[in-house]
Amino acid sequence: MVLKYRVKTSHYIKEDKIATALPILDIQEPGADLARKTVFIKFHLGLLGISRKVSSSQVEVDADKELIRVAKTLLDSPELQAIRTLDGDVRRFLYDTCLPFEAGIHLLPLGLLETVDKTLCEFKEKRRELVEVFLAAYPRLCQEAAGRLRTLHNPADYPPVEEVRSRFTFSWQYVSYGVPEQLREISARMFQTEREKAVQAMSEACAEVQQVMRASLLELVSHLRDRLADQPDGKPQRLRESTLQKLRDFLGTFDLRNVVDDQELKEQVDKARALLEGVSTDALRNMPLIRAQVREGMADLAAQMDVLVNDRISRKFRFDEA
Repeated sequence: MVLKYRVKTSHYIKEDKIATALPILDIQEPGADLARKTVFIKFHLGLLGISRKVSSSQVEVDADKELIRVAKTLLDSPELQAIRTLDGDVRRFLYDTCLPFEAGIHLLPLGLLETVDKTLCEFKEKRRELVEVFLAAYPRLCQEAAGRLRTLHNPADYPPVEEVRSRFTFSWQYVSYGVPEQLREISARMFQTEREKAVQAMSEACAEVQQVMRASLLELVSHLRDRLADQPDGKPQRLRESTLQKLRDFLGTFDLRNVVDDQELKEQVDKARALLEGVSTDALRNMPLIRAQVREGMADLAAQMDVLVNDRISRKFRFDEA
């Protein structure tokens, strides 16, 4: 079968430009089904760099200066830090919503495409506002930097405002994964080789997606189980709303993200949904019977999920209480 998409393709200029993507895999393989259910996001954030190297000759230390590397910070700006914080939020959003593939490429289920696109547009507008706040403060920040850096200050390190504005880019593009048909016309051998590479890459992605989804549920369930356990003195541990919400978010988007049709995992997801149905964070904090019931249910789920997760992959999970 030949799989095709019509998707939004560019946010560099217009965010509603439509184009037909290249054909995907034309064979009956698990990877072909994954390609049919997903699209890739190429995402880029541009930011003003505020670090410059300093010659070791300008620094007095009791050490061999050949071994010393020194840098100066050009601006001390809470306005710029606010932009960096937002950028971290954007990356976490994509990390938590999309599925694993290659570094720098986000694999997005088509069912979440409109939601993700809308959220990215909102992030883009919020970032634009934060950039304007920073640019308004930029002249003052440059003056303050001159006074603080003294002999290390170099006016050439501080470009004009409009050039600084151009450094703050925020763009994304939806692309499909496949082998260009033009390659078949040039070389049948090269086309077949690239086709096999594409099949292999998508097949490996299927296995990794399954492992990531299983490991994610295990981590979330185990974390909630641990937070519901009593302290050594018998008092309940502190339970934040975010702990329960992260699990609810996973359960809420699971059906759209289950692009590999993992029925064993879906069975456990349904159990988790049943356990949390109608249960609030306040109830878990203040009602011992409900707290114990959910804790025991999460412990059973964690044990079952541990069986499903045969091979932990090197994906970092964020389940802090912050």
